[in-house]
Amino acid sequence: MSPARKWLHALGMQGAWFAAALSASTPWHPLGVAANGLVFVVHVATSGHARRETVRGGVGLLLGVVVELVNQHVGGLRVHQASWFPPAWLLSLWPVFASAMMTGHSLEWLRRRKVLAAVVGAVVGPVSYSGGGRLGALELDGVRSLVTLAVCWGVAMPLLALLADELEPRADT
Repeated sequence: MSPARKWLHALGMQGAWFAAALSASTPWHPLGVAANGLVFVVHVATSGHARRETVRGGVGLLLGVVVELVNQHVGGLRVHQASWFPPAWLLSLWPVFASAMMTGHSLEWLRRRKVLAAVVGAVVGPVSYSGGGRLGALELDGVRSLVTLAVCWGVAMPLLALLADELEPRADT
């Protein structure tokens, strides 16, 4: 992947995150789902490996369901548009995020560094959700939410890296 495409994917991922966070507490919350869906569809269509990337996105989504359920029910995270199940705008972020681990994408460097992936997840996860809170997408329950987010993302990032390793073709084959 060219550096320009890597940057376009990273910018698309960030733009979709902002669309989801900014629209979460409004009647326009489906806009976040549409933005993330568009970024993921473009990613799959241009990846050259549509089946592999669809699987990556699906497994990322399943991991996201588990993480967001724990955040919501254990961590006290209050998310706009949520019932007992995490809302679509929040879950739509996960396939896009999982795609960032693909070879040549912005988070590929974490694939070979699982411990660092855990540390990055434990720090950046809570920071990202805090940013979403400041944009009105959700409310944190103080330290409880931050600790739960840190643990969940400290586990999720290395799992996404392992998933990427399993889905990438082996150099020795």
